[in-house]
Amino acid sequence: MWAALLRSPFFIAEAHLVSAFLFFSQFWYGAAMISKFPISTDRLIVRRFRADDAAAFHGWRNDAEVARYTLWDFPYPMAEAEAFCREQAAFEAFPIGGWCQIMIEEKASGLAIGDIGLGLRLEDKDSLTVGYSLHRPYWGQGLMFEALKAILPVVAAEIDAVILKAEIDIRNAASGRVLEKLGFNRGPLKEKASFVKDEWCDEYDYHLKVDQWSL
Repeated sequence: MWAALLRSPFFIAEAHLVSAFLFFSQFWYGAAMISKFPISTDRLIVRRFRADDAAAFHGWRNDAEVARYTLWDFPYPMAEAEAFCREQAAFEAFPIGGWCQIMIEEKASGLAIGDIGLGLRLEDKDSLTVGYSLHRPYWGQGLMFEALKAILPVVAAEIDAVILKAEIDIRNAASGRVLEKLGFNRGPLKEKASFVKDEWCDEYDYHLKVDQWSL
């Protein structure tokens, strides 16, 4: 009985309609969010990637100190940077259920200096996950805090996120300070949480409920 029902034209047609509705609703969310960029702060412009960002992007991705506590491979090939920038620049809508990347540009110089990764409704459908990296000459100036403070409320509102998440290598104290300054709460230590660059890494999870933040 159930097998026959599942094969029926009416069931199949309804399943296609549901699938189409989900696709277009996700596309609408992603397109609405992408239209919010660029976002300007006192010192920064947070914008979509461009294909011509590749050289600058490679500059920090291929820096051993920047890459030290991250998941990407080091050395980081220029060809990979070019392909990644082209891919991100081509998005017509940010991918709900996946990751996208946005660029941080310094207003005064017009230089691309860092990037932010956004995990949009991943395993938890009401969550926004964030990761970030910054070119080493710009460390210690509060720039990543400034960028995240500006964009996180906008993105969270666009995808109806109720919780923000991040995870860091416990040795990356500077990233932890950025999250804590934003109001994120640190979870318990996770020993040997990932195996990256030929070593086991301990991690902290961070989270922030949208209704509890004061950005």
